[in-house]
Amino acid sequence: MKVLFWLAGLPLAAAAVLFALSNRQPVTVALWPFAEGLQLPLYLAILLPALAGYLLGLGLGGWGRRRGTRRDR
Repeated sequence: MKVLFWLAGLPLAAAAVLFALSNRQPVTVALWPFAEGLQLPLYLAILLPALAGYLLGLGLGGWGRRRGTRRDR
């Protein structure tokens, strides 16, 4: 299982690094209730929401598995 993790994880990490290096242009991210926009590099504007979604899914998945094991006891 660890080999599969590294076989999948290393190319994904390399792709994320290459993406970040090639997309450093600043973009303005504006959210509706706020008047000011936030200047971020393009890679952060894309990778931060992706990371937040990954962590949210990981947390909800772990929470769901924990509820199932508690019910089995």
